[in-house]
Amino acid sequence: MTGDLPTAFVSALAIGALAALPLMLGAWLALRRSLPGRLVGLVAAFGAGALICAITFELVLDAVARGGPVALGFWLAAGAIAYFLGSELLERRVRSGAAASRGIAILMGAMLDGIPESFILGLSIATGTGLSVPFLLAVVISNFPEGMASAAELRGQPGFSDRRILVMWGIVIAVSALAAAVGATVSASGNAGAVAAAEAFAAGALLTMLIDDLVPEARERGGLGAGLVSVMGFAVAFVLHQIGR
Repeated sequence: MTGDLPTAFVSALAIGALAALPLMLGAWLALRRSLPGRLVGLVAAFGAGALICAITFELVLDAVARGGPVALGFWLAAGAIAYFLGSELLERRVRSGAAASRGIAILMGAMLDGIPESFILGLSIATGTGLSVPFLLAVVISNFPEGMASAAELRGQPGFSDRRILVMWGIVIAVSALAAAVGATVSASGNAGAVAAAEAFAAGALLTMLIDDLVPEARERGGLGAGLVSVMGFAVAFVLHQIGR
């Protein structure tokens, strides 16, 4: 696998950027026109369901097969704690009330979400099993409403022009691409324990993000139908997973 590292590295960079691109697309749409909040919520609900399925079948099962249940539990908890602590720091910045602080918090929050997602995409590229289409789909769908909601909040704030907001998302895309490349590098090392730890750590972080951020946003904006749409997202991701086996 080491000889294929340059190719995997470049491929991971491209896929990581592609998966994060809906953040900018969603932000661009929110800056150009006001989309119905219910539509944003239902898209977020579909993405949440797809992401739950992808985490379960693409990350957790693979991590336990590579590293065992004890290691899985440890790294799941570590990822959840790391995400919680990062979110807590960002929440304090948001409570400061300054527009600049909110903008930085949104930027860092998107990176906090995107790094484990992109890292896992990089892992899947370099393991030899090929790109995980269900996981890629889940990431793309969940990123779209996040970009929309964040840009809508920043629009009109002092010091945040449309151009600056889009540049912020460009930074997030670049960081996500680098995270995917790092994931490909870890996977190409051939260390099964390291891959299992990375998968479980990312799964813990993503599950915490889902419960703290994406699911509440989907329910608040999407209303009662959010749960139904979320199950549909899970079903679509599961079907894709089974087809790709």
